[in-house]
This record gives sequence, structure tokens and C-alpha cells, in this order.
Amino acid sequence: MWVGLGVLILANAALLFVATPKEQFGPHAQEGGFGSLLKPYQIVFSNPQSYLCGAVAGLLFAPTTIGDMIWGVARFQKDLLLSHHEAVLVVSMVPLGWVVGCPLLGWLSDRIGRRKPVIMGSVVVMILAAVQVGFKPLPIPVHIAMFVFGIASGAAMIPYSIIKEVNPDSVKGSAAGGINFLVFGITAFIGPIYAKHVGKGIGLTANFQKGAVFWITCCAAAIVVTFFLRETGRAAKSQR
Repeated sequence: MWVGLGVLILANAALLFVATPKEQFGPHAQEGGFGSLLKPYQIVFSNPQSYLCGAVAGLLFAPTTIGDMIWGVARFQKDLLLSHHEAVLVVSMVPLGWVVGCPLLGWLSDRIGRRKPVIMGSVVVMILAAVQVGFKPLPIPVHIAMFVFGIASGAAMIPYSIIKEVNPDSVKGSAAGGINFLVFGITAFIGPIYAKHVGKGIGLTANFQKGAVFWITCCAAAIVVTFFLRETGRAAKSQR
């Protein structure tokens, strides 16, 4: 299966290479040598907004990459006593939600001309969905709540647009690489913390709720960091 997917990815890469318009790069791209590799990242990482973008995206990705994809099946099986099949179906609701949420929230952000309100509103929905999954205050099935959580977590892609908009056009590709570096650095840091303080108690319903609180805290922290992001949407630019 993975070999087949690799072939499809290579075919897609070839099509992108042919279809992507050529860009005019800055002077550093013509220098050659190791310095030409580091120069764009020097620009990206000297901008404090780049770190804020990475922090927001990382805090929003962690509940899905760690909580759902790494721990999800085991936790739903052992904590909530779902069958393996049921646990896999519940966990798969989050990436299915991305299919809807990523294009929908991206469109909404462009439609209203603002990035930050979409991020903050989506994170509030993530928190409410996490509360429903962990504490069940309403008679909503867990797979529906996970699907809603997945849709709202699509907002984690919006900082990828912001980091390109707060950096020069000549380093957009490096900005995308830089935010990936920050995002997966954050998730690599959070993963062991979750495993030590929450994951080791797997098999207990109360610990499942503790896990929900952990991810709710990550989402709340993302809202706080979002306040410090520069608004780069069309509406904000027209007011300057």
C-alpha cells in the first residue's frame, strides 16, 4: 500500500512541477552555495511573527496528531471500552473533518478578509467538541463530536497562509518549510509530556477526561497566542 501511495505522490509531484508557474526569486537565490540555503531562513526566523504562526499551528495540530492519531484508538478502546473497529471509525472522523474544514475555513477567511477571527472561532468550537467528547454534557454521539472537532481543527492551516503574508514574497517557500519545522518541533515536545502525565494512566475513564482537559488547554493557549498575531487579511490591509 505504501509503495503504491509513494508512486502516486511521485506522479503528483511531477504534475505540480509542470503546472506550477515560475517565480522570480530574490538576490539570495542566485548566490549559490550553502549561504543561499540559509539566507531565506534567516529572514523567516528573524521575524517574531513566524514563531507565533508556528506556535498557533503547533498547538492546534497537537490534539489531532498526538491525541487522535497516536493515542486515539488505544484510548477509545481501553478507556471507553469501544471495539477496535469502532475506535478506528471514531478516530478517523478527525481527518475526515479536515476534508471539510480546511477548504471551508480557508474560504471563510478569504471571504471575510480576516484570519484571526476564523482561527479563534474555530478553536472555540474545538474546545466545545473536546468537552463533549471528554465529559458528554449533551446526548451527541462521540463520532459526531470528533467530526466537528476535525472540521474546526482545519483552522490550523490558516497560520500557514499568515506566515507567508508576514514575510517577503521571495521567501514564501522557506516560510512554509519554517512553519513545518516549528509545528513538528512543538508536537515532538508535547508528545512525551502527554505520555508521561496522561498516557500512562490509559484504561481509566477519569484519565480519559484528564486527556480531554490537556487538549483543551492546548487549544486555549492557541487562542492566547493568536491575539499577538498580525492580522494579514484583505479587510485589515484596506484599513491601513
